[in-house]
Amino acid sequence: FPKHLDRSEQNIAELPLCSPGSMGKKAGYFDPDNEDIQKGKQRLLEESASWKGPNHKQKMEEKALKAAKKASKAARGNEDKASWKRQAVGAGFIIFMCGVGFVSFLVTMYDFVRGNGISTIDFQDTAKLKNVLFGGDPWMIYCVNNETIDQRVAPILEESARGLWSSLGLSVGTLQCWDQTASGRSVAQRFKMKLNPPLAFVVANGNKPRVLNLVGLSTQQDIEKKVKPALSLEIPSISTLKSWPSVCTSRRSCVVVGHKNTAQRDHALNVIKPLQPKHRALKIVTLDTAFWQLKLEEGVMGTRKSKGGADVLCLTREEGAGGGNTTFGGFFLDALSSSSAPSFLTACSEHSGAVKMKSSARIKARPSKPKKASPAPVPASRPSPPPPVQKKKSGKVDSVGSRAALESEDEPLFEAVE
Repeated sequence: FPKHLDRSEQNIAELPLCSPGSMGKKAGYFDPDNEDIQKGKQRLLEESASWKGPNHKQKMEEKALKAAKKASKAARGNEDKASWKRQAVGAGFIIFMCGVGFVSFLVTMYDFVRGNGISTIDFQDTAKLKNVLFGGDPWMIYCVNNETIDQRVAPILEESARGLWSSLGLSVGTLQCWDQTASGRSVAQRFKMKLNPPLAFVVANGNKPRVLNLVGLSTQQDIEKKVKPALSLEIPSISTLKSWPSVCTSRRSCVVVGHKNTAQRDHALNVIKPLQPKHRALKIVTLDTAFWQLKLEEGVMGTRKSKGGADVLCLTREEGAGGGNTTFGGFFLDALSSSSAPSFLTACSEHSGAVKMKSSARIKARPSKPKKASPAPVPASRPSPPPPVQKKKSGKVDSVGSRAALESEDEPLFEAVE
């Protein structure tokens, strides 16, 4: 028995050293047939079976079993990793598809709320209508009537409306152009346009509308090419009397840059021109005051403070409500600078601070200064040539007659034939 096991030692110690039948025998004698000894022996054998370690075969089987378990665990781990990756990819794909669908849903809802980018302009809303037609902002108007108001607008406009706003700042709207407005006339009558559909026009910079023919336009670029000339900002120069009212004084607000030389003009335009896109409703013109004389009332002239450079003048025109009298006004810019010009243009656009005038401002050409007349110099006297010397004619010599000699002769050159 293994001596290192405490249990065996305890069991042996518990065995009786002698039995009753062993009395009289030597000390230390064991009776193998003793019942207690046999029971202890049997118990020891049973317990010793559990003390024995596994034999070589059992060890090999146990080792193989552990290896199989480890391999199985490793395979299961790989499967779990692969399964996790597949699940992660699947979950990501589902999330992506749900995200795309959700974004698409949001875009659809946004488009539904926002519409197709085409505004509906009420012809009875006078303030809105005036802002569209005379406010200066670029608009493309597609005209409708009672029959076409519920019909779909031209597909090219639906597809291009938002793009036109992004690229050119051009708004697109529908308007009942043939219905009577508060002024008593329709928009088509006001601007002398055709009185039946189809009709579309572009209006910008406070100018008169330009009719736009949509036939043949299939892309946004085609529309942009058509409308860009109407959106361009220019600063014309007044060159004729006729252009003064049509270009300037007939407008609601007009800024006049008066100059006597190109240096003054260029300096003023360098300050004002960069501000023009923000004040499209203002018409800006240049006037050569060395040639033109501008007639203004004393109240407006009293606002002129700076002298020596270009004069910047605001002229306003306000039409009376309900066909009332038109009123006029004007005021000068105190001092031309990059800091004072923006507020001046804003005030001119809003008619703020304008001094009233009884009539519109007028121009006329300055009279030319008459030249002083000087007498022509008297030419110096020349000596008269001596008379020609006439030679005496000889009677024996035939004279070759001159025309004067022939005319002086009495004999006629021609005679009448009987």
